[in-house]
Amino acid sequence: MNRRYRVGVIGHTGRGNYGHGLDRVWRDLPECEVVAVADADPPGLAAAIKRLGGDRGYADYRQMLDQSELDLVAIAPRYLDQNREMAVSAAERVIHIYMEKPFCRSLNEADEIVAACEGSGAKLAIAHQTRWSPKLQVARDLL
Repeated sequence: MNRRYRVGVIGHTGRGNYGHGLDRVWRDLPECEVVAVADADPPGLAAAIKRLGGDRGYADYRQMLDQSELDLVAIAPRYLDQNREMAVSAAERVIHIYMEKPFCRSLNEADEIVAACEGSGAKLAIAHQTRWSPKLQVARDLL
């Protein structure tokens, strides 16, 4: 059975935007479908809807989390002031999380995010994509 995962994207134009392509990466994954996007900036939201397809846009990410029946959410802003709340809100709704780095402002916030995920069973992944690069194994072999 081929499952399609429902993805929501949280960005914030002018406040960290959409990270390093965390909004567009889902288009290249046939098992994923972006079904909703949230951006508190109205022109940014309109641009994101056009860029990602679909018509489900939200000015408030909490409303998106409540109404879109998501399997996972990409938390993309590179500004850290809202990331803890975004991640905890997703985890409380048992929505799995893929986040831009850096993912929070302090160890206390990190602990709160991890605790929320552990408490609900939501999975958390941070966008450390170079960790999976085949170039790293070549470097290890050379060392």
